[in-house]
Amino acid sequence: MRKLRGFTLIEILIAMAIVGILAAVALPSYRKYVQKSNRSDAKISMSRLATLEERFYFRENNYTANFADIVSGATANQPINSDGGNYSIALTTSVSNGVISGWSMTATAQGNQALDTDCKTFTLTSVGAKTATTSANAATTQCW
Repeated sequence: MRKLRGFTLIEILIAMAIVGILAAVALPSYRKYVQKSNRSDAKISMSRLATLEERFYFRENNYTANFADIVSGATANQPINSDGGNYSIALTTSVSNGVISGWSMTATAQGNQALDTDCKTFTLTSVGAKTATTSANAATTQCW
């Protein structure tokens, strides 16, 4: 008689338990890594928009209060999505003597990126100040 070769139910269950434990450890780490890499979407998009805003200032000697003036397809007075769609970017301006003298852009995480509690928002101003906040609205320096 030939002996049948194969796996027993207990061996399969042990293998499945090991795979489950590895997945439970690796999946949160992977998600954190993806969230961290998606932060560059906000930084790149805001840098591009800042360049366009400064170009507008160079031509008009005034900043714009609307992304619609510098980005084709944007709606006036509405936030726009970052290039990767992970952040919503809003523009606020400061007015001095009837002239827009400065701006501030705030990128807020949306979709799956909103689960990133370490770097919830990014802010960039016309003077180059870069700040970020956590989901608890605490300032953080690790994001930029």
